[in-house]
Formats: sequence, C-alpha cells, structure tokens
Amino acid sequence: MSRTKGIDPQQLYDLIVVGGGITGAGVARDAALRGLSVLLLEKRDFASGVSSKTTRLIHGGLRYLATFEVDLVAESLRERAILRRQAPYLIRPIPILIPIYRGDPHGRAVMSLGIHLYDLLSHEKDVPHYFTSDRERTLSFEPRLERDGLVGSALFYDHQILMPERLVIENVIAAREAGATALNHHRVELIMETPDGVVVTVRDVLGNRMLSARGRVLINAGGPWIDKVRKAGGIDGTAIIHPTKGIHLVLPKLSDQALFVSSADGRMFFILPLGGHSLIGTTDTNYDGDLDEVHANAADVDYLLRESRRVLPGLALNRGSILYTYAGIRPLAFAGPRESRISRKHRVIREGRNGRIITIAGGKLTTYRNMARDVVDAACRALGNREHCMTDRKPLPGDLAGEHAKYLEEMVPEFAAEYNTDAETVRHLVGIYGSRTERVLEIAREEPSLGKRIAPESNDILAQVAYAAAEEAGRTISDIVLRRMPLGITAGRGAEFAERIAEIAGNELGWNEDERTARVRDFHEDLKKEKSY
Repeated sequence: MSRTKGIDPQQLYDLIVVGGGITGAGVARDAALRGLSVLLLEKRDFASGVSSKTTRLIHGGLRYLATFEVDLVAESLRERAILRRQAPYLIRPIPILIPIYRGDPHGRAVMSLGIHLYDLLSHEKDVPHYFTSDRERTLSFEPRLERDGLVGSALFYDHQILMPERLVIENVIAAREAGATALNHHRVELIMETPDGVVVTVRDVLGNRMLSARGRVLINAGGPWIDKVRKAGGIDGTAIIHPTKGIHLVLPKLSDQALFVSSADGRMFFILPLGGHSLIGTTDTNYDGDLDEVHANAADVDYLLRESRRVLPGLALNRGSILYTYAGIRPLAFAGPRESRISRKHRVIREGRNGRIITIAGGKLTTYRNMARDVVDAACRALGNREHCMTDRKPLPGDLAGEHAKYLEEMVPEFAAEYNTDAETVRHLVGIYGSRTERVLEIAREEPSLGKRIAPESNDILAQVAYAAAEEAGRTISDIVLRRMPLGITAGRGAEFAERIAEIAGNELGWNEDERTARVRDFHEDLKKEKSY
C-alpha cells in the first residue's frame, strides 16, 4: 500500500474522503465498490485516532438498553454479526460477567430482563445464551470479587477485537483493491467549493510538500476533528461534535474472566483480558483540550485504579502496576445531561453552498459499516449514482470464505510444512492477516532471517515489518508496530527492537541513516507519551 499511486491533480475524483479512521476507511471501501473514484486522506496514520483508542470490543451496546435505545442496540447487534462473519480471524466471542451488588441501580431481575432482550435481538444464534447467576456461582467465575454486598451476576457475550487497527487496515486495503487512492500522513489544510465540487489543498507531512486535489463531493469523516475540517471548508456554524475523553490502562493479567462492573458513581467500566495482559477502561469526561495531544492524566488513572481495587480488593493495584495507558476522544454528535448519557447514534449532514460537503458524525466502531453506507448513499444522491451498498456481501481482503475453523485445521499444518516454520507462528499470522497469511510467509521464505520472531513476548516475526511497509502503508515505526502488529500491545511494545525494525522498514521505504535515526527517536517519543500520567 505504501507504493500506491499519489494524488492525480488532473483527476476530478467522485469522492474525497477526509479522515482515515474506521469510518473514513469504511466510506472509501463502500464508495470504491460502487464504482466511484475515491481519494482517502488521513493527516496522521490510518487508525491513529479514535479507532486505536477503543476498549477493543465489537459490541452490541447492552448498556444502551438502560436509555431505551433499542434501535441502536438492534443496529449494533446486526452489524456485529456481519463483522464476525466477514472477519472471524480478527473477532471472537468473549463471555463478560456483570457482578451485581446490593444497592446497584439495576438488580438481578432488571438485569435478567435486559440480557434476555439482548439475546433476543442478537443475530448470532451460535453464541451461547446469556444468563444470571446467584452469589456462589458468580464467585466460581471470579473468586477474587468483593464479596460484601454481592448478590449475583449476569453473564452475556460480546466480541473482542484485539487490534481494531487491523480492521481499519483491512478496509483501506479493500478500498485500494477496488480502485481507491488511500494516503496517510496527508493533511487537508484548505477546502474551497467550486461550481462542480471542491478543491482541497493537502500537505504531504512526511514529504513536506503541498498538493491539491479536485473532487465532486467531499466526505468529512474526521471524527473528533470534524469541526476543524468544516472550518477548513469555510463552514462556521454551530459545532457538531461534543468531545468526551476515554482512557484505558494496560496492566499485567488480573483475571481471565472479562468483567463489566459498576463504579461507585454509577458508571460502568470493563476489566478485560488483553492477550497476556489486562485492559481497564474506560472513563467518560468532557474534553476541551488539544485534540492532537490526548493523554491520560493522574485523575483519570487514579479513578480507574480505585474502582478496580474496589471490585477486586485482593489485588494490590497502583500506578506502578501500569504498563502503559492510552486515551482518545469520542466524536459524539449529541449533547446530553451527562457524558455517559450522550447518544452514540450517528448523523449525516449535507453542508456547503451546493450540498457537496457531507459530514458523518457520531456513531461507534461496531456500526461503522452502516454509517459508511448511509453517508455514501447521501453522496450517491448528490452525484446521481444509483449503485447500492454491497459491503454486507463483499468479503474483506483476509476473508476465509466462511471456513475459519477448517482453515486453521487444514492450512496451518500445510503452511508450516511448506514454509519451514512452526504451526504456532502460522496460527498467529492467520489471526492477523486471515487469507493473506501466505504473503507474509513468502517474504520470510525469500529472506530466512525475516522468519525470526521480533521479541520473546510476541509471536510477530520480522517479515511482518517488511510486509507492513511494502503493502500496508506503514510509513513510520509507530505506524508499523503500534497499528499493524500485536507487538504494539505487549508490555515492551517493541521498544527494545526499534533499531532492527527501522533497518527492515527503511530497506522497504528507502530511508537513509538520518531518517532511520529520526524514525526511531519519534517512536520512542510516542511510547513515552503513553507513560506520562
């Protein structure tokens, strides 16, 4: 993907999409599959904003039933089923326990009603049924729970995606394969309307040059930066986005049981297994700071630690327990009485003098495909295009043709023998690339030194670095390690091996010695920001 064609200043693109998170990538894929010419522009890396700062769940939104948003839950569960069908190599069902304590706003009876409605709305009948349990059975799931006041629990299933960044990359690759041009590290600085569409001025951030592009319609999928994109287009109306901040903590493994628990102030948060570690989050607070510099602060960290200690009192959790943190902004489109009550529904808004600037605001990771469909439908109406959405039927690039289990059973040993590697490594690669696993193994066969694992704590191999740089638009070490490979969510995050990673990436990207040094320095700076709370 890094070798993709650049902006063609002579072409009039049907769509220019601003924002390369999950929504923008989904829009580019949808539009390209309908035969539209598409230019996707992201100012940093694909998935570097909200899409990489989530709780790493593809979920139906059980808690939205408490605010009677049954339509949002039904939409989320429908989209969850589509995603699991298309990317079983990325997404897996996970049982989540909700401990219920005396005095909680929702007791066992209410919770039982809620999870059975959730089950009824679900389109995945192969997922085990949801149920409630008494105190003793609850403690059999997680014996370290606070016992005082515990009356029982509810258990339900949602889906975990260890690397939502990979889902973004899958959509970007799909868009490219359908003819789109997708460019990261290209920042839109000015949008000017013309009689037949828009002209955008773009800065190639890494190349330090200015470019321009023409489009018939512009899709603003900027997430938290939506209002900044609108301002670049001369739209100075009322702000659409109500930004709230959510942080997460990554710690050594606390529990194999995923928990969804009530805090003392009534908010809900998760304690989830994350590979060999645990993920705690999230918070939900108003944010009015720099959207490009969002990090966990001491108050955020202490809140999650305090609430986690309250639920799991036997664990000595403190700031020293934290491996790293991450924080992001939710691009919520509706204001409400409190941050956690603001709706996660999305809005499609036609703006500009000729209605050729279309903004997609709100929404959530799980519903990105439906959000993309709605905004591309609006663009097609503006363009007079009658092609219909096909992303619910078209596979993603790593699709295993509905044969995930069979693929693991038959192809893993076959690939291990053919490429002279171990089955564990092949299985690991299938969980990242699906049917594209063989391309990574071919790189390792051509250069056997790239078949070695990068770090003892990860099954990632060096060939993945070369593949990310050559085929997945990884243009910096942070792009490659933090948003293309599971190495980026381990305790060490690849920091110790940055020089070797830079050498391999640099060979693909043509870096000189100074550029390699600069990329390593930038990578360490990025890691440092997620420890500075």
